[in-house]
Amino acid sequence: MKKILITGGLGNLGSWLTDYFAQQSAYEVHVLTSRKRSIITEANFQLITCDISDAQQVEDSLSPHQFDAVIHTASVNDYFKPNFARDALLVNALGTRNLLEHFAGYSGAKPHFVYFSTFQIYGRRSGLITEDLPPEPKNDYGTTHLFAEYYVKQFYANQQLPYTIFRLTNSYGCPKDYDSSKWYLVLNDLARMAATEEKIVLKSNGKATRDFIWMGDVCRIVEKVLQLPQAPNNTFNICGEQTYSMLDVAQEVQAAYQNEYGKQLPITTNEQDTAQHPDDLQVSAKKLKSVVNYSLSHRFQEEATAIFHLLKNKP
Repeated sequence: MKKILITGGLGNLGSWLTDYFAQQSAYEVHVLTSRKRSIITEANFQLITCDISDAQQVEDSLSPHQFDAVIHTASVNDYFKPNFARDALLVNALGTRNLLEHFAGYSGAKPHFVYFSTFQIYGRRSGLITEDLPPEPKNDYGTTHLFAEYYVKQFYANQQLPYTIFRLTNSYGCPKDYDSSKWYLVLNDLARMAATEEKIVLKSNGKATRDFIWMGDVCRIVEKVLQLPQAPNNTFNICGEQTYSMLDVAQEVQAAYQNEYGKQLPITTNEQDTAQHPDDLQVSAKKLKSVVNYSLSHRFQEEATAIFHLLKNKP
């Protein structure tokens, strides 16, 4: 049985990874979290509470354990909150370094360190995005994740800590609990609006495009990488390789609502928004597909329906 640590394992993507790995008998899953809360899962896992920006807490909480792999998703990404720049630097960059320092100190085999970085390190919204592009982050979220990437590579070069870096685009999927802090994400926000207000109102003209990947696919890809004979020690885009406009996503929610409730929802866009958005964004996963084989799923309507059910059955 492989012993895995998932940091941020009660968060948006982390809770999907926790649910996925903990429901399989091949893994003993431990979840590191800065705050305890419940998620909707029947899987078994063990909780470790720790502030990763505190090196002593990291050492004290993780020293009793020996992990085969670490999936590091813990980060600060709520850019609209006070002190975000400071907290992002402390958690996303320094917190990652604290974890790396601990795991690099293993006397025996070192764990495969899987780091979830972000597509935002590129600082681009159009054109072909490959891993060969120079990073040019335009916000604190992207910049602090780039810092963390450098730390990951530093600990591989100096202390041979094996790694995989994933630069994630926009992952989507129904939250694992109603108290999620990520209701502002596109699919979550639109599905909740549809369920509670019986309409969809876009704040923009709906033309902005993004690359989306279903979180279930992300989980499967991570497992495939962990099953490789050795860590790739490389950086990969993890993406859906297909872009959707905000209006496209709204129409997926509209279709899901029609199927679930038998009613047509109106969609309203902001006609005052005259912004033009290039539609040539293409995020490449060619490099990742040269390492592992996988196929992708289109699950917008299914996940929107799951959100309807979550809201209907909330405590």
